[in-house]
Amino acid sequence: MRLSLKIVGAQGQGVNSVGEMCAKGLKRSGYCVFGYREYMSLIKGGHSSYQLDVSAQPVRSSTTQVDVVVTFNHHGIGKNLRDLRKGGILLHQTPQWKFKRPEDQAYVTEQGIRVIELPTEAILQKLKAKPILGNVLITAVVWSLLGQKEEQLRELVREQFGHKKDLLELNFACISEGFAVKEQIASGLSLPLPQPDPTWKDHLLLTGSQAMGLGVIHAGCRLYAGYPMTPSSPLLTFIANMQNETGMVVKQAEDEITAAQMTVGAMHMGTRAVTATAGGGFDLMTETLSLTGITETPAVFIVAQRPGPGTALPTWTAQGDLLMAIGSGHGEFTRLVMAASDAQDAFDLLPEAFNYAEEYQIPVIVLTDKQLAEALFTQQPFDQARAKLKRGRLVTEPASLKKLRSSDRYDPAAPDGISPRWLPGSEAAVYCAQGDEHSGDGSDSEDAENACLQVEKRMKKGVALKAALPEPLFTGPKEPETLVVSWGSNRGVLQDVLESDELKGKNIGYLHFQYLWPLKTELFEALAAKARKIVLVECTYEGQFSSLLLRATGRAVSRKILKYDGRPFFYDELKMALLSALSS
Repeated sequence: MRLSLKIVGAQGQGVNSVGEMCAKGLKRSGYCVFGYREYMSLIKGGHSSYQLDVSAQPVRSSTTQVDVVVTFNHHGIGKNLRDLRKGGILLHQTPQWKFKRPEDQAYVTEQGIRVIELPTEAILQKLKAKPILGNVLITAVVWSLLGQKEEQLRELVREQFGHKKDLLELNFACISEGFAVKEQIASGLSLPLPQPDPTWKDHLLLTGSQAMGLGVIHAGCRLYAGYPMTPSSPLLTFIANMQNETGMVVKQAEDEITAAQMTVGAMHMGTRAVTATAGGGFDLMTETLSLTGITETPAVFIVAQRPGPGTALPTWTAQGDLLMAIGSGHGEFTRLVMAASDAQDAFDLLPEAFNYAEEYQIPVIVLTDKQLAEALFTQQPFDQARAKLKRGRLVTEPASLKKLRSSDRYDPAAPDGISPRWLPGSEAAVYCAQGDEHSGDGSDSEDAENACLQVEKRMKKGVALKAALPEPLFTGPKEPETLVVSWGSNRGVLQDVLESDELKGKNIGYLHFQYLWPLKTELFEALAAKARKIVLVECTYEGQFSSLLLRATGRAVSRKILKYDGRPFFYDELKMALLSALSS
């Protein structure tokens, strides 16, 4: 059982603050909360929403139909009326509102929707409060509808405004008025929540960007260089806000090219560093990416995906940068492409990204997307002891440094193509790190035989890397009739859908890929050989991951469930699509 609540209005009206306060309070009351944001690429104006799906059971996705719509303006009444399911509640603040379109009034009547007008302006005038305090008033009405206690909301507000006594008292007055007016305008009306589960109280409540930022910190990263670009900007903001606590150097560069070069320069000097951007910014970074390939410098790039091409839909979600991540840069060299799926992945995969980068002396590209970056997760506390620091063949011991020769750095005879690596300034032999093709010590060489040996050296790393990567994650029967394949932020909604009453118990296996290139396919091929149908779920037009599977195995995906409108898959729509795929 889940309850869905959607707050809508213009950007700048406080839509997010109501959603975030309700989410925090409900989590503390013993509920699992999943939050989803929609907003236009405007600082103010436009139309935005903050949706919460709440349950006592795990909930990892949003629904298209909700139980309550709370709208800050009249635009939300028209735009979001049909988001309400049968018996839903529309709470608005537009005085003397009447539906102008007959079909809207008919929908309200047919669906049994309760339309409630909240006299926000009159209440604020009575309290002599500014319009911004309307957010707390609205939160109080919603909180009362949810059957939660007034003191719980007071405690949340006290945490935020306790240092401002006058403002705190005014907020408390708004809370009291909100509970009182709810009884006046909606007496006896309530939103049924399931019995709470106290175990959720000890969980974290955080966004995917915050989880990834904690993963970056946990990995031992000491420098973050970036340039703001949605949806990577929340990661930059979070890490910058943590700068005083972590001692990390955080640099907002003048552009993405500089951010990439600062990151690679720091990694060349032995400092763990990272940069993050969106697809358009990564386009600018790819020359530097190629430089890491030939200089064999470890590097970590985070790419937060959004729709393209061009600026396209800058504040919405997509997975269309997969093939770009795998094929970006010029020439041939080994790289690792991985994708985070949820808050747990966002934390766990970042230490692994740095480890693989240093062990194999390659660039690692970590894919996320707007959905993961800005979704709100109820997350079990992270295991901070599991991650290991692996720096590969980095030589730091003085006696070993003195034994090194300049030609060791790019020696084509190195096992698995991985040479010893030592830092500039070490008491060791000198080598040249440069973008021209080179011999073992890094000096220029255009000799044909050497060129072949160096290309082969760099590509051998891919063979060793692929062998070391873990298999994709699999849940379901060992011989599934239908095999569902996906990657990235689709994981949460697929987990919810496959646990639904309609699909639970069916012979469906779910294979989820975290490591996308090099692609390990042994488990996929074993499962696909037994399955009658293979279904790909992906937020692209072409089904890009299916082309990788075809390239690697020669096996085509028989059915694709694709979405490319800038929105993620919603629970109810994906359930219907998957049921349709099973029956066809």
